[in-house]
Amino acid sequence: MASRRRFGEWANAPETIPLSSCGKVFETEVLVVGAGIAGMTCAFSAAECGAKVTVMEKFGTYTARGFNIGVVNSSLMKKAGLHNDVDEVVREWIKRCGNRCDERIVRLFAEKSEAAMDWLLALVTRPEYAVRPELQGCIYKGETYYEIYGSHMFYDGPVTRAGKGRGICDVLEPMYQECLKLGTTFLFNTSLLQLIKDGDQVAGAVARDVDGDLVAVRASGGVVLATGGIGGNDEMCDDLCPVANKVAAKICGPKGCDNGDGHRAAYWAGASFEDDNFATIMHPQAHRHASFCFLFVDPNGRRFMNEDSYLQGRSLGVIKQGVKYCWSILDADWRIKVPATLPYGGGLYWGNDFPIGKGTEFQLEYEEEKMEWGLRNGFTVTADTPEELAEKMGVNVDNFVNTLRSYNEMCGRGRDTEFGKRKELLIPLDKPPFFARQFGPALLSVVGVVKVDDRMRVLTSELKPIPGLYAIGNTAGGRYGVDYPMLLPGNSHGTALTFGYLLGRELAGQK
Repeated sequence: MASRRRFGEWANAPETIPLSSCGKVFETEVLVVGAGIAGMTCAFSAAECGAKVTVMEKFGTYTARGFNIGVVNSSLMKKAGLHNDVDEVVREWIKRCGNRCDERIVRLFAEKSEAAMDWLLALVTRPEYAVRPELQGCIYKGETYYEIYGSHMFYDGPVTRAGKGRGICDVLEPMYQECLKLGTTFLFNTSLLQLIKDGDQVAGAVARDVDGDLVAVRASGGVVLATGGIGGNDEMCDDLCPVANKVAAKICGPKGCDNGDGHRAAYWAGASFEDDNFATIMHPQAHRHASFCFLFVDPNGRRFMNEDSYLQGRSLGVIKQGVKYCWSILDADWRIKVPATLPYGGGLYWGNDFPIGKGTEFQLEYEEEKMEWGLRNGFTVTADTPEELAEKMGVNVDNFVNTLRSYNEMCGRGRDTEFGKRKELLIPLDKPPFFARQFGPALLSVVGVVKVDDRMRVLTSELKPIPGLYAIGNTAGGRYGVDYPMLLPGNSHGTALTFGYLLGRELAGQK
């Protein structure tokens, strides 16, 4: 398969494993590989519509990360008086992706995510599950990288009540229970090795179970790859998305996930990949505390970017300095100054993380706890003078003192002549003691890569569908192109939900 880049050993297809080598052979209509939000949604959607479904998952149960699911509209939003214009959302999304996404896929999500979310809400709010959905209130309000409401969060569900997790777990548990009622077979602790092909048709998969034995699943109605991204595989990232290996931390949990199992199997079966480089989801959360928007300095003590930016921008800004971490500077009045910025900025890791509703409430107690945590663990330092703070940070003292002085002078003049930060956010840092918080980019996922059409069918290099093979969630491409658009927080989970819902119905013969 032609490529501009020579791939590593992962791209070399192994010898075909004969079915005669498999101790067990299962028969099903729909095989879903991966039990994350995309896979579980697809499995339940297909089973609900009457299909015989088998789910193959390498871990011992379904996998859930994060707290939110972002969709364009929903009944919950309508009750709150919120509505997003589909056309405007699609135009802005495409612009932020540098026109490298597939417009048909983006529009399908924008149009159908409301139906998918309402379907989910109807399930999880049943009395036996009693999940409490809420709208996420924190969004970035800057003009350039503004965000819109549509992120849904989930509280007090069965997993939370059992003390075994929270967030997306409370969404997947109801799906899992309903799948069991409908006769879905779950093969946990079973790792995908390769796909079964009958001529050009993908007809199932071979895997290895927890005992090390080979098993096969033959699927008459289609194989769905929902195996996550490639962020946990350093070798694949080197080949396909080098920036993913430059972060301060990788939050790819549980350990061993997001290692490209589905990507490799698809590639060996004739799938094509999107043009590199691939989109990443990055948050500046390597120390899990907010970086705010005042003054950022690099390890040399110098300012390096406009701090008035969103998650991806702050993360990539650090990486472009060739380092893992930079510093965010505060002063003694941070409790007053941070809330003053929220009407103009805000969002995750700015200072209003996860408030519920539509306000800009500042979670003071939460932020004070994070400040104390940082001071205890050495990720935050404090001092009465800029010189002393620089020494504790380990940066060049003269550089930092001059940088802080220059920054405060620009704040006094109301104009940022270095990077053009909005005047509303030019707030001086002049009251001791001063604080410096270390922050760095954390990789959540490398999203996409496997090329699909708007029916989630996996495509060859000639853009022909491979019969019987589909990809959804962070395995599938088309949504983003070169960057993750934070126009709508949680939209990776939102696309996983939407396309899992739509594909499940289609594979079960529903329209």
